[in-house]
Amino acid sequence: MIERMSPEERKSQIIQAALVLFSDRGYENTTVRNIIDEAGISKGGFYHHYDSKEQLLDDIAHFFVAEVLSILEEIAERDDLSGLEKVNEFIRTANAYKKERPVEVSALLSGIYSDDKNMHLENKILDTGRKSLPPIMKSSILQGIEEGEFDTDYPEEAAEMFVKLFMMHQSEMAVEFVRVLSEDSEEGFEPIVRKYRFFQQAMEDMLGLERGALVLEEIASDLLRNLEVQLGMMNSTGDESDEKSER
Repeated sequence: MIERMSPEERKSQIIQAALVLFSDRGYENTTVRNIIDEAGISKGGFYHHYDSKEQLLDDIAHFFVAEVLSILEEIAERDDLSGLEKVNEFIRTANAYKKERPVEVSALLSGIYSDDKNMHLENKILDTGRKSLPPIMKSSILQGIEEGEFDTDYPEEAAEMFVKLFMMHQSEMAVEFVRVLSEDSEEGFEPIVRKYRFFQQAMEDMLGLERGALVLEEIASDLLRNLEVQLGMMNSTGDESDEKSER
């Protein structure tokens, strides 16, 4: 019996196939035929949903941003949080979302940010986020100004700059985490901590916040603890392999 999928399920199937290929080959070196073969669909099945690889790229960018956007909108609408609490919840949510991604998507992101083969895809994701997220951030900054927690005469510009720098910072940190894991060493932790501290201080200055108001250092500590665990598991696996080879 032929498996019938809804249009959204079929598009998700195509997207997942494309993500695997982009991670392995890079965007430029992946053809529509490659995607069709990986997804196990017909040529007509692909072109029923997408006119081109570029249009698929747009969908993938929205795939990465849409779920986060929905969650942030829910946070922005909460009446039990101050403006500052909403911004910090945004930061925590972005971090939690990355940790809760399926393993294959996490691996893909590492692949994207560890070299230049997917700059086209990365730029599309960043551009989509920069267009979609600032209005939500602006509403929380305006609330924070009314509550006396934020101090800026330029809430719209601050929101745009916060989102732009936050996404760039996250991209850079992804590279750093991949590097530390590949080097299998904790010596790279200190530069990561310094960059998080600097970014937190810069954002607090831009928003007119007191020192320590944002939770970026808290997030850095959490990420580093997870990184230590991953390194420990890698070393443990390596030790076990060495023991087996000695027997």
